[in-house]
Amino acid sequence: MHKVMYTNASQYVSNRGGIFYYVRRVPHDVRQHYASSRISFSLRTKSQRCALRTAGSVTQRLEDYWLGLRLQQMDIPAIHLVKAGDLEDDSPLLLDAVEMYLNTKGKTDKTFVRTARRNAASGAFSGLCHCVGSLSNLCFF
Repeated sequence: MHKVMYTNASQYVSNRGGIFYYVRRVPHDVRQHYASSRISFSLRTKSQRCALRTAGSVTQRLEDYWLGLRLQQMDIPAIHLVKAGDLEDDSPLLLDAVEMYLNTKGKTDKTFVRTARRNAASGAFSGLCHCVGSLSNLCFF
C-alpha cells in the first residue's frame, strides 16, 4: 500500500523573489493522470505564515484527491460474491418525483408546472457529468 510521504506541508513551500510557491512531485502511482511529474504554483503571498497554512490545505486536498485516484484503480474485494439479481432499485425516477410533488402540492400554475417538468427532464442527465475535486487552478510543469 502507498504510504504518505510528507510529515508537514512546509517541505513543499519555497520562496522565490519574496513570493511563496508550492512545489511537489507527483507520486509514481498517480503520475499517469498528470502531464508532468511535478506540481508548482504560486501561493500568492509574501507571508510565510499564510503560505504554510495554504500549503497545508493544498497538501490535504492533493492527498485526498490522490487517494480517490488510487481507490478507483483498486479491484473491489470479493466482488464475485455479490448477487447481481439482488440489486433492485425501487426509487422513483426524477420525473415521477416531480409529478408526485406537483400532485401533492396541488400546483396549478401552468408556467411553474412546465418549468418544473422541463428542469426535471434536463437535470436528470446533468448530474452524470459532475467532476469531483477539481484542481483546475493549479499549474503543472
